[in-house]
Amino acid sequence: PSQRDFVQEARFCVSLACLVVIFVLPAIGVQTLLTLALATSCVCVAIGCITVNQAWQSINYRVLLTIAASYGLGAALQTTKVAKFLSIALTDLGTVLPPVAFLFAVFFFTAMLSCVVSNAATVVLLYAVLRDSDVDGLRKSQTMLALLIGASTAFATPIGYQTNLMVLTPGGYRFGDFFSLGIILTVVVGITSSFLIWAMPESILPPDIVPASRA
Repeated sequence: PSQRDFVQEARFCVSLACLVVIFVLPAIGVQTLLTLALATSCVCVAIGCITVNQAWQSINYRVLLTIAASYGLGAALQTTKVAKFLSIALTDLGTVLPPVAFLFAVFFFTAMLSCVVSNAATVVLLYAVLRDSDVDGLRKSQTMLALLIGASTAFATPIGYQTNLMVLTPGGYRFGDFFSLGIILTVVVGITSSFLIWAMPESILPPDIVPASRA
């Protein structure tokens, strides 16, 4: 093979290695995704996989602006106490709903809130309320697991998560496409998750992994 072919193969191997690194290292907690994304991007530019201009052109500024604006919406919900009011109302359902139905309610409400508020903000907001909830037939850790999974299930709006926005325009999708399919997918995932969480024994999901709030 010619030197040109060798260089192309070397670039392919390095770019593939960067892809593996950016998936594996954050998963095992070695380094943050942001740090690795920046580092691997620099490596790809340095070895000639892409040019600096191509790197800049690949940034979707409309997506970044929409993400930034969505944080303002989340802050508005928290500042006006609307989200907290709904969270407290959700805990009251634990007195009238059976355990599986309550888990689904936590999941579904969290998933819907996560569609307009960042998933991190959703967890912080609801955790402070749900950590002291006491529902008959449920351990606190089960409620928290439903909360965590629900916060990662922002299927119903394109602004729910960054990747939703990334495929919105290239895929030719509309806002209604996410809502119509996302609601169905959220319900299916919610029902499945609620039953699995409820059925988890204490050996897998201990009851005392959630610290109580300080008096």
